[in-house]
Amino acid sequence: MASQQDTFKIFVLRHGQSELNHENIFCGWIDARLTDKGKQQARNSAQLIKQYCDNNDEPLPQVGYTSRLVRTQQTMEVIMEELALKGDFSVISGDVHALKKIELPDELLVKGQLPVLQTWRLNERHYGAWQGQRKPNVLKDVGDEEYMRIRRDYQGKPPLVDLSLEMVQPNEKGAATGYEFKEPNRTVKYATEDAAGETLPISESLAEVVTRIRPFLDGVVLRIAKKYKLDSCIIVGHGSSVRSLLKIIEDITDQEIKNVDIPNGIPLVIEFDKNDLSFIKSFYLDPESAKINAAKVRKEGFEKNP
Repeated sequence: MASQQDTFKIFVLRHGQSELNHENIFCGWIDARLTDKGKQQARNSAQLIKQYCDNNDEPLPQVGYTSRLVRTQQTMEVIMEELALKGDFSVISGDVHALKKIELPDELLVKGQLPVLQTWRLNERHYGAWQGQRKPNVLKDVGDEEYMRIRRDYQGKPPLVDLSLEMVQPNEKGAATGYEFKEPNRTVKYATEDAAGETLPISESLAEVVTRIRPFLDGVVLRIAKKYKLDSCIIVGHGSSVRSLLKIIEDITDQEIKNVDIPNGIPLVIEFDKNDLSFIKSFYLDPESAKINAAKVRKEGFEKNP
């Protein structure tokens, strides 16, 4: 078994509670912000990470990664403030070859600094036409079996989104389309991705999320960890992107991943051997709370959020 000094760790967590999580709404690529509870969850996450690093005589994470959605950036900002870390956020994009060329400025790899790279590949699963819809309403419309198949089966996929209706359009005023919550205009928010020739989804299965995350994990996270001899990094993602990371890293089967639920704002530590970056183990820093809150995630749509 590798010693603490011989391991590379990823601190990974789902963002804190968002405004749409609180309302039991499928959020997907909609840019919901954190609630006060979500910000407190982020602070608690930072404290758990600091306590772990202090207890194991390890440095704080040296690089950060978030999705391109506001709720992960806000979560990271709260964590950085709580840990007294400073750093810039920068967007990365491109195909597998471009990702392998991403580098970190050496001067940023110093104590007290946390460069944060943001990528659409860590975005939540695109929930297609279910985005912005209340989960109990969707459940009522499609029935228990279809609802859970699309939510949890590896190949389950919601109906395609109509971006002309469910994405904010240029010069749009009011909610004339009837959609209260909408995805930001892609030509504005994802201009970097557009310039890089990225093809963004209009609905996804978990299998498709795994496909887009794999080159980011291998080509950026693990490659940079090895090149810069990092001790740890921190990833703030979403329920589906964290599940996808775990499926890849732990080689979870298509069937078993159906039973994996990710709670908001509780850090999971994933350990790798520093020499060959082989997976060693994973564990929550607050396992009891993680178990309780993961069970609540599974029941979303069936029970009213507290």
